[in-house]
Amino acid sequence: MYKAIIVGAGRLGRIHGINLKNTGMVEIVGVVNPSKEKGMKLASELGAIYFNDFQSSLKAMKPDMVIIASPMNTHANLIIESAENGIHVFTEKPMGINSNENSKIVSSVQKNKIKLQIGFQRLYDDSFINAKRLLDSNAIGRPLIAELISRDPTPEFLPYLPYPGAIYDDFVIHDFATLVSFFGFKRMTVYSTALAFSFPQYKEAGDYDNTLVNVKYYDGPLVNIDTSRCSKYGYDIRLEVLGENGLLKVENVTDYQTFVYKGDSVTHPPYLWFEDRFRDAYRREIEAFVKAVMNDERTFPDEVFGMQVGRISDAAKKSALEGVPVTVE
Repeated sequence: MYKAIIVGAGRLGRIHGINLKNTGMVEIVGVVNPSKEKGMKLASELGAIYFNDFQSSLKAMKPDMVIIASPMNTHANLIIESAENGIHVFTEKPMGINSNENSKIVSSVQKNKIKLQIGFQRLYDDSFINAKRLLDSNAIGRPLIAELISRDPTPEFLPYLPYPGAIYDDFVIHDFATLVSFFGFKRMTVYSTALAFSFPQYKEAGDYDNTLVNVKYYDGPLVNIDTSRCSKYGYDIRLEVLGENGLLKVENVTDYQTFVYKGDSVTHPPYLWFEDRFRDAYRREIEAFVKAVMNDERTFPDEVFGMQVGRISDAAKKSALEGVPVTVE
């Protein structure tokens, strides 16, 4: 049986750890986390050993694969160290936080011939999979305009350590991944506008909690991405593609279909948070990674995909920070 280590004992570390354990094909032998209390709690739940640092876990357990769910500024070093030790990697997005890191990752992964998969879980969601299938089958003809909406409920805590334009690496990158999956990576111009409305910590760091990104593919489509961390009404992920022959939509999905009509008002329970909305997608992406390792197949999304998405993210950061459109090709 393959052996795995989970790096990061937060919400996503737990999600990936449980899904990995449930495959029945992998033994989770270690959990790495700087906080002992959180690390030991997850290790106990998964039947693993707690480690305070990554190097100790590699030396002691000699894993076949590593699942990285630690803060995003740690991903690059963890991926490269794993690759140099011949260990396959599933990492939460982003692969790296800039194109320089991503280039080093691609070089190390390919040199050491390991598998790398990046956690863009929307690409394993039924609704997004079906939308791509319909788009590829020419169901709506040539795509003309695309609208992507990604809104998080206002968090009670900062989901990452902010730095200039970090929202593009942490959040909007899911939409960039959808773009590359649906429309490909080719010449485009990216123009971003952004503000920090709710979190002074973001503003002080040069980061944002709301942004609009316009992407012009030179042979189409035109794309608008609307991303916010200030959605009081709940979690909201939507996609719309206008084609020459019709319209393709992915609506905001919820388990709840109960509405209350009272006078001139209509109420609806809050929409699901990400771990519920994409529960099945998180399971599918881990299963796909394990099967790719076991069958020596190509992972998806892989390091090349991650580098392409990272280049769009870098362009969006540069555009927002400098107030200019940036061309990617």
